[in-house]
Amino acid sequence: MSKLTLTVDPDVIRQAKSYAASQQQSLSKLVENYLRTLPKAPGTEEPALELKGLVADLAGVIDESELAKHNADYVRFLQEKYQ
Repeated sequence: MSKLTLTVDPDVIRQAKSYAASQQQSLSKLVENYLRTLPKAPGTEEPALELKGLVADLAGVIDESELAKHNADYVRFLQEKYQ
């Protein structure tokens, strides 16, 4: 393990510590878990965190072209609704 020093607003630290406690983990572990979700390298979409279990099983289930169609339909719906 390596140490890391961060400068963070005191209110944000209090909020983060409270959240970490509610999740029964340390603030260090919370930050580490977040950092693991970042892409491995700039321009890389692949997260450093490996998907496991049900999440891995569901990844890629929806075809991207289908998703784009549904998103376009939803955008059209919202445009009509709020005109």
